[in-house]
Amino acid sequence: MPITHVRGKAVVLPDTLDEIRAGLPEERRAEFDRVIGSTPLRQIAQVALIEFALPEEAHEESMEQIAKLRAGDFSGLHNADGTPFEPPEPQ
Repeated sequence: MPITHVRGKAVVLPDTLDEIRAGLPEERRAEFDRVIGSTPLRQIAQVALIEFALPEEAHEESMEQIAKLRAGDFSGLHNADGTPFEPPEPQ
């Protein structure tokens, strides 16, 4: 099973479309069927994960991080080599 981290805690994600659908509230299953049924095959995994498999807390955390970045707060970000990210100086 795939694992991600949300708010610092490991979260086990469903591993199949059936598991994702089964984990949804009944009222979201028709939406899942419609969206997955109309998504190009090359995008199924991304759509299923982002739209349906991640817990709501993951979306909230992402929106909080985006708000920090928009406000110019880059604390906690790291470059690919692990060094702290520092935005370039304005020119």
